Amino acid sequence: MNACSCAPRPAWRTAAFAAAAVLALAFAGCASTVPTAAPRSAVSPETALTLAQITARSVGGQVFTVAPTGSMKPTLDESSVVAVEKVAFSELRQGDIVIYRSVSGFPIVHRLYEHHGDSWLVLGDNNGTVDREAVTAANFVGRVCAIFYTSSGAGTAAATAFAQR
Repeated sequence: MNACSCAPRPAWRTAAFAAAAVLALAFAGCASTVPTAAPRSAVSPETALTLAQITARSVGGQVFTVAPTGSMKPTLDESSVVAVEKVAFSELRQGDIVIYRSVSGFPIVHRLYEHHGDSWLVLGDNNGTVDREAVTAANFVGRVCAIFYTSSGAGTAAATAFAQR
């Protein structure tokens, strides 16, 4: 004898519920706006560099090409060119992409992760841990204001992304 006084569920209802649960779990992370790879453009690397120089000049900044480390994928890859604007260190906000100089003097492009007093912890978008070096007013170069994606690889759509603040 069944101790439950309720009627048994039809098999189709149980299967439908299970399918809905599986789909909900499968699509739980699919609302992300982060692309799986850096966009490509029909613009040649030379044209991207020229456009970045024009942009950087208009904001009193500099141009940097991205090193092939993969640390900023999918936002940036080795074919990306960035225009950097000089801003006051106090204007920086969590999530900004910045350029800073490492102790060895090399420019590093990473994202501001967490503010600690007079410095920022930074993290590459594709890195699991924050950088060993913090960004300070002394080693800060500038904030990325435009990203130029190039045709290196493949692609046809024009793609220029302006960094969001």
